[in-house]
Amino acid sequence: MSSPATPDQRLDELSAAVHADLEVLRHPVEPWVVPRTHPSGKHVYDVLIVGAGQGGLAIAFALLRDRVSNIVVLDRRPAGREGPWNTTARMRTLRTPKHLPGIELGLPNLTTRAWYIARYGAQAWERLDKIPKEDWQDYLIWCRKTLDLPVRNETDVTSIRWEESLFRVALEARAGGSVVDDHVYARHVVLATGLEGNGDWQTPEFIKAALPRERYAHAGEAIDFDVLKGKRIAVLGAGASAFDNSSTALEHGAKSVVLCIRRKEIQRVNPQLWMGKTGFLRHFADLPDDWKWRFMQHMFSYNLPAPQDAYDRLSRLAGAEIRQNAGWRSARLIAAPGGGQEIEIETAAGDRLRADFLIVAVGFEVDFHKRRELASFADQIAQWRDRFSVPPEEARSAAATYPYLGSTFELLEKQPGAAPWLGRIRNFTYGAMVSMGLSGAAISGLKFAVPRLVHGITRSLFVEDAAAQYESFSSYAVPEMVGRIPLVGRSS
Repeated sequence: MSSPATPDQRLDELSAAVHADLEVLRHPVEPWVVPRTHPSGKHVYDVLIVGAGQGGLAIAFALLRDRVSNIVVLDRRPAGREGPWNTTARMRTLRTPKHLPGIELGLPNLTTRAWYIARYGAQAWERLDKIPKEDWQDYLIWCRKTLDLPVRNETDVTSIRWEESLFRVALEARAGGSVVDDHVYARHVVLATGLEGNGDWQTPEFIKAALPRERYAHAGEAIDFDVLKGKRIAVLGAGASAFDNSSTALEHGAKSVVLCIRRKEIQRVNPQLWMGKTGFLRHFADLPDDWKWRFMQHMFSYNLPAPQDAYDRLSRLAGAEIRQNAGWRSARLIAAPGGGQEIEIETAAGDRLRADFLIVAVGFEVDFHKRRELASFADQIAQWRDRFSVPPEEARSAAATYPYLGSTFELLEKQPGAAPWLGRIRNFTYGAMVSMGLSGAAISGLKFAVPRLVHGITRSLFVEDAAAQYESFSSYAVPEMVGRIPLVGRSS
């Protein structure tokens, strides 16, 4: 009697089933993109994708299925550490329900469900509530391996410049402990760089001015929680990351955590849950600007609360305290009673808190200058305030700073005609939210957003090369019928 298959064997069998599915669904199979060459002889990619997280992998897979194979995916982190899941994500599970489609693009054998059952069994899937974040990362790694996606790790994009009808993409590649400067050329670029992909994590200026860097961190950064053991922590924010970082600090032995919420009452309604409908996910990008703005202003006015499981996790931990109406007005170092220095915080309610370390969890700011890859053309990128008449009473809305994107996620020019090549850069980050709805950096939007973006790229690749495509078409002379044709009847 043979032994039961191991999880690794079952996953190998599942990978083989994915390959069989792709073979069945491979029509059309012919390559069609006209190759380009650089005058220097250096290779030219048709598409270069920055970021090998879930969005970058999904786009690469979709392009390969459309027979756009001359692509590369670059990620600055080591293999297996792409995205936030094994680094800065401090929740225990994904926020989204387990049944949501991910990067499988319609292939049942490539779904998270198929992978999870192969690894843990059908009963484990039935018992599962939400997918643990470590399992999600392992699933993405399996997809990348199964699909043989062309990813280059430990390669950081330092600049993107338009030169002679191509993008010159400068790189810092790490290998063997050294950093090698290089560059590649590409016709199209996709930015799949996550939540902070259009700027940087936001930390109030008064904190940066008053405190040394070792006394605070942003929730989106790498934090060594072990060094916080026995310390008093103050956290600013009201969303999921604020709760997750608070819990993680206590679970690593922090003495106490005070979670400070700026609102007078904690936010309980999550408007993004309403957005998980086919109509919205597929067609929000088709709305006129005034309706897009109206939807987004409603969402931004709410912001996103922590999910129930994040609240429950923190509420069960000793040393946790949550304060409302407790936004921070100032922070400074003062002498501690037992020697050394401690942080004193003044809140909006006039209270004064004492802490040893601060964690800021108030999201990110859109500032293209803070992204090395965007800095050289940051002033040319259209934002919503450049293309839409923002109502005066909403002029300070963060939505006004978001990039104003075209119908397939392409960047647009601030001044029409000044930089038309920006349309060859597609923004698949959280910054796409105002223009495209749930899409980049949102698992729930991948099913609808990825085909839209890829359609824009393939359309451009074909239309731009219409002359070369026609030349190939008009010179096509492969006989459909071969062999001798018997003569029937007589000629007159």
